[in-house]
Amino acid sequence: MGEKKKNLSKQKKIMNNKTLICLVFLSLIIAVCQAQVTCKVTNIGCYTDFTIGIRALPIQASDQDTTLTQESCAARCFTVGYELSAVEDGAQCFCGHSINPQSNATKVALTDCAASKCPGNSNEGCGGNLRMLLSSAVCTGKPIPNYQACLDSVSQKLPFCNPSLNINDRVNDLLNRLTLSEKIGIISPVPSENTCECHTYAVPRLGISEWMWLVETNTNIASQCVAVDKCATTFSGPEGMGASFNRTSWFLKGSVFGTEMRALSNVNWHRSTMTGLIGTTGYGPNINIARDPRFGRNSELPGEDPFLSGTYAAMMVQGMQEQDKNGHPKMLAYLKHFTAYSTESNRGHDSYNISMHDFWETYLPQYKIGFLQGNASGVMCSYNAENGYPSCANDYILNQVLRQQWSQDALVTTDCGAISNLMGEPINAPTPEHAVAFALNNGTDIEMGSDLFANYIESAISKNLTSEAVVTTAARRALLAQFKLGRFDPVDQIEWTNLSIDAVNSTRHQLIQFEAALQSLVLLKNENNFLPLQTGKTVAVLGPQAVAREGLLSDYAADQICYNNYDCIQTIGEGIQAANFGGNTVIASGVDVDSNDSSRIAAALALASSADVIVLALGIDRTVEHEGQDRTDTALPGLQESFALQALALGKPTIIILTNGGALAIDNLINGPKAIIEAFNPSVAGSRAIGETLFGKYNKFGKLPITMYPHNYIEQQSMINYDMSIAPGRTYKYYNGSALYPFGFGLSYTTFDLQCAKALDPDYYTFQCNITNTGKIDGDEVVLVFHNVSDEIRQNAGHPIPLKSLIEFERFSIPAGKMITKVFQIPKPSIEVVNSYGENVIYTGAHQIIFTNGVNEVQSFDIVILCSTASNDPNCRDKKYSKNNGNNNGVLNPRMQ
Repeated sequence: MGEKKKNLSKQKKIMNNKTLICLVFLSLIIAVCQAQVTCKVTNIGCYTDFTIGIRALPIQASDQDTTLTQESCAARCFTVGYELSAVEDGAQCFCGHSINPQSNATKVALTDCAASKCPGNSNEGCGGNLRMLLSSAVCTGKPIPNYQACLDSVSQKLPFCNPSLNINDRVNDLLNRLTLSEKIGIISPVPSENTCECHTYAVPRLGISEWMWLVETNTNIASQCVAVDKCATTFSGPEGMGASFNRTSWFLKGSVFGTEMRALSNVNWHRSTMTGLIGTTGYGPNINIARDPRFGRNSELPGEDPFLSGTYAAMMVQGMQEQDKNGHPKMLAYLKHFTAYSTESNRGHDSYNISMHDFWETYLPQYKIGFLQGNASGVMCSYNAENGYPSCANDYILNQVLRQQWSQDALVTTDCGAISNLMGEPINAPTPEHAVAFALNNGTDIEMGSDLFANYIESAISKNLTSEAVVTTAARRALLAQFKLGRFDPVDQIEWTNLSIDAVNSTRHQLIQFEAALQSLVLLKNENNFLPLQTGKTVAVLGPQAVAREGLLSDYAADQICYNNYDCIQTIGEGIQAANFGGNTVIASGVDVDSNDSSRIAAALALASSADVIVLALGIDRTVEHEGQDRTDTALPGLQESFALQALALGKPTIIILTNGGALAIDNLINGPKAIIEAFNPSVAGSRAIGETLFGKYNKFGKLPITMYPHNYIEQQSMINYDMSIAPGRTYKYYNGSALYPFGFGLSYTTFDLQCAKALDPDYYTFQCNITNTGKIDGDEVVLVFHNVSDEIRQNAGHPIPLKSLIEFERFSIPAGKMITKVFQIPKPSIEVVNSYGENVIYTGAHQIIFTNGVNEVQSFDIVILCSTASNDPNCRDKKYSKNNGNNNGVLNPRMQ
């Protein structure tokens, strides 16, 4: 890259793309006016609004609406089920069933609501400053989903709007009609909009509105609530989801997302920004590896193992992208953040040395599974650089790997501001033109968070830094995604357009959410079967997380979780109180999550002293770890550990519940309590799950998807070391120390017996396993299958080999005293290891396949390979299982021109 940079002369910005800028206003008109609902409005009166900080009508349907009329506002409200609508200040639309009596709204002269004219009809009054024109309406019709094209008579006659034609022919027809400026607009965010949401430009002359790409889909559909009970369904944090080891739960989560995204788009709903009308492209799941417990975004991730994370992604994406009878997916899913992103410090300008071995052992496999098994639609490239090459300008990972090996049409979108970051370290693009060329030439399609594409691509082409053909390829991938979704098809041919607001947070979705919450808990300790508790006791629930609501959420939880602040989230104290029938539950925080305030400790300990059982709800929240902030310490922050030790010193039976993203080092708290439960980020449904599980109504515990390291781990391991195997090693695959609790560990209220036997099968390593619930309580069990190699293979390999690697898992629900039989068919390539070139090979010698429940049931089976895939022997019978990952022998050659 260095020589090429020297040969590229510095250029000044010369382009002012007036064509793109002038499209902004027209595109907004197209986007907002799609709803084909007609309303006859009757004015009720003019009212004061927000004089005491409370809205007279609670739901804001639009803001800064440049096409607002009384009728369009009524149509918006009708679409989401409200009888009343109100316009205000010439730009805002509000909805409701009745005036909120707490707002102190008073009726004033109707002339006060004529002060601001409606921008969409200057003959109408649209309220005034803090003056709301309230109306009722009779409406008919059905809304057209957000961003739908091919609605006007001109475009409907064009081939790209003809659904009977081949999709590629339709894309080509549209591309051939676009000017260079318009193609640039297809992949560029509109500067006047939220560029991180990425509203790409409209093509008004062809009836095509803007398209908003970014809606986060990690724990819910990022959106504003529509009503009290119509906020998008929010799931437990991804680490808890990973702890379930349940493919079905992950698929159902994805299916819920797909359904709710389509429903919100169908009724013309929006993100919290109001102008961010929800489309059908979702960014998530986030499947970076939980490489280090200090990483600020661990709460967004399903775990530390690539096979687990990849399977999670594949199942979730399959659910998100369910297709109707005509092949239209509910939505398209884009995986985050591609790749090797797990440090917040200096992000956007940071670069890490990553070997080919670590690329293909740790940082790429989960994405490979997400594409090859889940058919993911694309990725968001990450802020960081690998070996000096930023992810968003890295030909190797974006073109050679992603497109040439996994999915040729994969769409690549930058993280917010990643193109402008190219002007700095590590590549220091000398001009904006060079920055956009570096990104486009090396595989990025769509810019988010800055406006370099719109302003500098044409100039870059004129300087021969990139070409129109490269722009056309990027625009083709962006348009192909929209064609797949049915944007250019008749609405009645898309089954999903029948989904209404009733689908959002439906009863079925709440049941799926709660079941997932139950399975997200991990029982780490249960001394002498202390749990489950008997109801009717006096229970003191103490600690900062006992009273937390927002603090139970993972990072990137959503735009809006609850209709009113966070009141839909039950606290852990309330969840336990509700489950403790006939008992007395007292609740106190005692201390904060992270402060030195000790003023409430004495009162909390006084409550505990008279209790039968103490529950300590401890942990961290988004004030401690979040996007932009890594932790420097893995111990409980503030006074939490000191407070916990004081509570334990009372000698009462004590349960510790941990809530966190990154693993907590609780070295000093393991021996004291009777029981410990890891709850990760319990979110909306988790507190109920905790309460009902504590009292034995459910026994659906999962297993740890991460390693819980001792506190001194952070002194032994640099945060910016991306080599997985350097002592003491990272994750269960390489960590050679004594974990507080290892990956895969997790107890149950009952006991299980695992008996497996190898079966003859020429195509698979096949095993029949009997899993028996030998206890007296119904319960769930997870069987984990690992691969290991002999010491001889390890010593002769010449490169790191994991201590063991997860290759399969299965979750079972087994009634007390019953047995379930499961046949595991392990594909023979599962015993491959990654060599120093990033190739998957099977070595001659002894291998082991290990079945375990992560606790006390372990069965190993020897597999002897007589002929290695690393051998040069052309007759090697196992050679067909070798895979070359196409890594160019470890040489990275991104095109910097």
